[in-house]
Amino acid sequence: MKKLNLIYALALLSVFTSCKKEAKQQPPPGKPAVAATVSDSVSYTVDGKTYTAGGMGIGNSSSGGEDANRRVVFPDSTKMYAYGLVGNADSIMHFQESRILSTSASIDIFFVKKFIKQPRVTYWPPLKDVLTLFTVGKHPYAEDFGWQNSENGIAFDISASNKRYSSYNAYNGIYTIAMQPGFQKNSTFEIISFTPASVGYNLEAKFTAMVIDKATGEQKKLENGYLRLNIAPGYRDDGN
Repeated sequence: MKKLNLIYALALLSVFTSCKKEAKQQPPPGKPAVAATVSDSVSYTVDGKTYTAGGMGIGNSSSGGEDANRRVVFPDSTKMYAYGLVGNADSIMHFQESRILSTSASIDIFFVKKFIKQPRVTYWPPLKDVLTLFTVGKHPYAEDFGWQNSENGIAFDISASNKRYSSYNAYNGIYTIAMQPGFQKNSTFEIISFTPASVGYNLEAKFTAMVIDKATGEQKKLENGYLRLNIAPGYRDDGN
């Protein structure tokens, strides 16, 4: 009987120890589990051919800013190749850029938004404002990124068949090919998840777009786009 009691005691101790270990593995109350950091990757289809790139890991993103609401200025009207893009002094176009490369495909994507300049002049707004670039849901395309910089949204460059195409209409001096506003009206970019990760945030998105060869004006339809990024935003840590 004593032997049976000893066996039961050991069994109960084993169950208690197992439960204790499981309890230790659970996240603390109020602190949800943090996802592992994903590797950046992208896939998209152009002219029936699917392109993929990724697997380079962390470190392919950056943040910055440019003047917003810009206009083209020619100091000398006889020299149209000499120009400046000048914006309003009270606002900036902040962007978060991520780049994914492979031998056959690439994407250079910008999440862009205008902000009013705060007393401390900077291209990095507070984190709470920067994170509004990545809200789950549909986002417009910033068609005039790299030119007027008046529109919030998404802009990107991709490669296909050894050519470079863009979703936006940047100014390129005398070589500029102007697109009619609204050329992305039938395109979509939707962020389907944005979650905290062990480093930064993990983002997933699906998209379609009209893309342009800015040297020739050639247009292509991009379909079945899927994007996965780890993003560590640049921001101003001022307590806001």
